[in-house]
Amino acid sequence: MRAYEEQYAFELFGPGEKNLRPVTRAGLEAGPCSVRARNIALACRLGASGLETELARACRSVVLQLEFHLLGNHLLENGIALVCGGAVAKGTEADLWWRIGRAIVSDQLEAQFLPDGGHFEGSASYHLWLVAGLIESVFLCEAAGRPVPAGWKTTIRRALEWARAVRAPDGSFPLFNDASLDASPGIDELLSLAETAGVNAPQAGTPGSSRDGPWVRVLGNTGWVIARTIDGAWLVLDAGPDGAPYQPGHVHADALTFELWIGGERVCVDYGVSSYRLGRERDETRSTRSHNTVEVDGENSSEVWGAFRVGRRCRSKVIRAERQGDAIVIEGQHDGYRWRSGRPVHRRVVLLQAGRLEIADRIDGFFGRATSRILLDQQAARRVQVRAVPNATCRDGSWYAEFGSARAASRMECEVPRAGSCRWVITW
Repeated sequence: MRAYEEQYAFELFGPGEKNLRPVTRAGLEAGPCSVRARNIALACRLGASGLETELARACRSVVLQLEFHLLGNHLLENGIALVCGGAVAKGTEADLWWRIGRAIVSDQLEAQFLPDGGHFEGSASYHLWLVAGLIESVFLCEAAGRPVPAGWKTTIRRALEWARAVRAPDGSFPLFNDASLDASPGIDELLSLAETAGVNAPQAGTPGSSRDGPWVRVLGNTGWVIARTIDGAWLVLDAGPDGAPYQPGHVHADALTFELWIGGERVCVDYGVSSYRLGRERDETRSTRSHNTVEVDGENSSEVWGAFRVGRRCRSKVIRAERQGDAIVIEGQHDGYRWRSGRPVHRRVVLLQAGRLEIADRIDGFFGRATSRILLDQQAARRVQVRAVPNATCRDGSWYAEFGSARAASRMECEVPRAGSCRWVITW
């Protein structure tokens, strides 16, 4: 994962002692060592030899530096690494790795995976990465004859169903919060892995084709609303909590943002992730102004600061999400600006139907200036027409489908009047 590489500045060394390079302090951190232990354990199971020393080095680094100070995906990844390492190794120390890993995974699955199957940090790529690790853990444990707690497979199946639900028409996934297409396995790849490992995703419950007619689905705990029209347009809107309650490090200030696919192509895009490093690029990645939503008085809807910190939290909710004839209507709101003297609240209504998307943004309460923005992939934008009332301006911008790799975008901006709504109309 390039994000891990930038965050920790580590290298994944080649197999065997003869290929080792000097180990930096960052290379011994528990995070990268967890990834390394998991990869080595799989290599060992698949027949690689001479990796015992490297597996022990990685597992020892993890077990001595368990990331209880970070929690979230970090601690779960630690547990997965120790389960994998303990499953393929033999001896008293391997038994210890496995017991510690099993305890961490069992505890953290209950804490981190929501009833709707989503991971509580609200990032599709972290979700997919962790679920792949869980599947690998089950596979390695069963191959080694180590008992797998019953709840692990139940969680995996729910998580796979969530992945099926958020699978976009092009096979990718939404980029809300810290998510990148190159930071995890793809959804189809994950489902194939589950099939190979004998952990299958349920097939029912997710509408599948335009023959189903327009449909809408709410992932209630994640807070994402997914809708599809008869012509195959596919929209996802984020009206959920801004990340995990006690570990919101991967949160973006993007309340009520959305992405839109037309003809199987992502047209209205999320900004993605340009950097994990503290500084201007990280600030831009997480800011409200970089997302398809409304910025009020130059402030962020959640108080994101540092590289992975959040202060004041935003609360979003879905008011309604329903089919009306051949159209889908979604309404949501958030209170991310109620701390200001005028106590403004952003309300958004989305009307999606074949060939047309309308978005109405209104701010209830007093405010100085509010700006609604939409980011479009510059090439895909040629297939749509965009109008706004009041009139919108357009300038060049960027978005990041892969971590740190910029693509050209068109950023459209429209002022929200103090009385009434800003209205976007996108047709194709």
